[in-house]
Amino acid sequence: MKIRELQQLRVNATQNKPIHYVMWEIGVGGLELSVKHYIDHFVGRRRLFAYSLRPVGKMIYDDSKISVMEGSRGNWHCYRRYLRYCCRHRNEIFHLMNVGPLVVLLTLLAGVRNPVYHIHGTKHWHTAAQRFYLKSAWWLASVFRFTVVANSIHSASVFRKKILPRHSTIIYNGFETRRFSAKKHKREELRRMGYAGRLNKGKNVTQVIRLFEEIADRHPRLELFIAGDGPLRAALEKRAAGSPFASRIVFLGMVKDMPSFFESIDLLVFLSAHESFGNVIVEALLTGLPVLTSTVPAFDEIHGGEPDFVLGDPENFEPVRNKFVKAIEKYPTLAEIAWDMSDAIEEKFSIGAHLKKMNEIYENLH
Repeated sequence: MKIRELQQLRVNATQNKPIHYVMWEIGVGGLELSVKHYIDHFVGRRRLFAYSLRPVGKMIYDDSKISVMEGSRGNWHCYRRYLRYCCRHRNEIFHLMNVGPLVVLLTLLAGVRNPVYHIHGTKHWHTAAQRFYLKSAWWLASVFRFTVVANSIHSASVFRKKILPRHSTIIYNGFETRRFSAKKHKREELRRMGYAGRLNKGKNVTQVIRLFEEIADRHPRLELFIAGDGPLRAALEKRAAGSPFASRIVFLGMVKDMPSFFESIDLLVFLSAHESFGNVIVEALLTGLPVLTSTVPAFDEIHGGEPDFVLGDPENFEPVRNKFVKAIEKYPTLAEIAWDMSDAIEEKFSIGAHLKKMNEIYENLH
């Protein structure tokens, strides 16, 4: 980089408002890792900070690019420390990544002028008691002005209906598309079926195993590969061990090289009951892999509601089974649709497109 360009970056970093990425706890999850893209893109253009309300368990950010601050394990100290932090930087940009309404309210009460609340989910409480106090916090926060960004039209709709009738700017999750598109190839034959994601309630992995069993007898070479880990792994492994096709069901655990996993299979089945987006669906389609999904609205935003890809509500297994069997009978058509779709998926969900829109949000804050 030329000296003049370096000097201009220093000027920009001084003139542009600093950004504080606020997270409940900086771990190694997908959302926290996505901040790395923000850091790499905005370093030199702005001063960058990350704030973890809970102590940082493992440092995942380059401290030469971003300053990391942390709170406390105790709730009182955690919130008090964060409130003081907000007061010191109230004229700067706060990008609230995975925090609830209490943190949003504290940010606003401290007088922060440019908060951006980023919606990444559709479940905002789990019990009636949580609904009462969290909804109350949102009601108090509604008095203030703040920017809302959502990772899908679906998550924005749920937020608007259940939480606050606020406009949200839709910015889809961004992906390092080249990692996946480098593995792209057109499928010719169904030999390996797969699932990728957490092994917990709501992901309906048992139904994926049942669907495999429905066609395994007619496809003696077909195998099922399950990538992921979670609290239901032991129960799922026990369920699979009792299957007449147990030797053809493989649990891989956590897979680090997901592009290669998607490259190695010929069909992804993802029957999650609730998702604000659908990262694994995007990643699979980037490799040209056909997918079969449940009827989560966010999935339609990814594959355009392609009728051959949508199996239905996994709670009603019989219709799902029937549509799955019909889809398998025309597998070459599924592969063709996925192949034709992959270029548009790459353009729509690239990290470059995401960062461009996020930068527009920052530039319009005063």
